[in-house]
Amino acid sequence: MWLWWWACALVAFYGAGMAGNTSKVEARRRAREALARINESRAQRERANVDDAATFMVAVGKVTEVDAWESERLAVVREHVRAEASRRRANCGAEAGVAVARMQQRGETLATIAELAGLGIGEIRAMLRYAPKPERHAASGGSGAPVRDAGGGQVSTRLHAGGNAALGDAAVV
Repeated sequence: MWLWWWACALVAFYGAGMAGNTSKVEARRRAREALARINESRAQRERANVDDAATFMVAVGKVTEVDAWESERLAVVREHVRAEASRRRANCGAEAGVAVARMQQRGETLATIAELAGLGIGEIRAMLRYAPKPERHAASGGSGAPVRDAGGGQVSTRLHAGGNAALGDAAVV
């Protein structure tokens, strides 16, 4: 009896644990379910990747559009800034030219003015080119209209008896 019980216990013990694992049908079902879960998660990842790739490509296209917009905008602004800088340079050059003309009017030479300013004679001549030119009047007489310098000051041209206004005759009022 004792022997019989021991043999039954072994069969019951080994058979109980193996009965669920030994069925190939059940194992295949569980494997298919696991593969289905894996495939579903992979499909979800791929759908999410496709959505994100589309979002990425649209965003890159927008960045390219912004770069083009920036280039166009900078070109327009650059043109305005260059025009303003050119106008300011001309005004400053005219002011410097008028100052050089006044010093020449007082009898200073370009060499003396260059030494006083600490610049070369070429730079002094370049600034002198920006100076407003005095009006040239015809021999029969001129309009006598005043010329304005860069600072808004009036440069009068005084006519000598029987002569035209010369650079030395211009004075800022």
